[in-house]
Amino acid sequence: MIGHIPGAAAGAGETPERRAKKSVSLTDSVYAMLRSEILTCVLEPGSEVSEAELAERFEVSKTPVREALAKLRSEGLVKTFPRRGYQVVPVTFGDMNELFDLRNILEAGAAELACARITDAEIANLSRLADVAYDQLEQPTLKSFIQANRDFHVAIAIASGNERLHHLLALQMDGLERFFYLGARLRNVSNETKNDHHAIVETLRRRDAAAARQIVIRHNEITRQGLFQALTTSRIQSSVAL
Repeated sequence: MIGHIPGAAAGAGETPERRAKKSVSLTDSVYAMLRSEILTCVLEPGSEVSEAELAERFEVSKTPVREALAKLRSEGLVKTFPRRGYQVVPVTFGDMNELFDLRNILEAGAAELACARITDAEIANLSRLADVAYDQLEQPTLKSFIQANRDFHVAIAIASGNERLHHLLALQMDGLERFFYLGARLRNVSNETKNDHHAIVETLRRRDAAAARQIVIRHNEITRQGLFQALTTSRIQSSVAL
């Protein structure tokens, strides 16, 4: 768990302007760390937290914690309960299915467009990202793998040349991140993901729009079914509502 935030202690003789800047900096730091803990399921879906608890853990006042939680609430990652504190928003299989449905629509279109516009440098970058693997017992490698997976799929949207499509797909990948962390802890999908990603890269290299669309949808459906099976047969199912 994360502890003290550097620079959190107030300095003597600070001007009001400096204190205001420090407050903003602390808010951003607390927000970034809490958001990371939520998306990586260090703070599990459905878990409850309080301003006092977080302020003590981060060694800051309640103000930056309250402001950070307000930002997370606006993103739909936490919700408030009067006189109880905050809860990390639970994830549901309904959420997962809606996100995958939308992801299929967006990414299949992105892959088709990318076939006409992708550069050799972008193809080389996708090949590099496709090679990233992880060890289930090592959190840093898991984090790198999940990030590389996100970067891979977002890079296809970037290669489409459509900024709005890129933005929408990035949002869907963010929404699925907690599912990816929960699922990747249960089964090692390194080889499966690597093979699928390289197959996608090859269709893009050939500029085969129909094949790219088909293989992207197939890959996403395999991922969806794998997540569903892993989560429904595991004790971690308690983190995911039906």
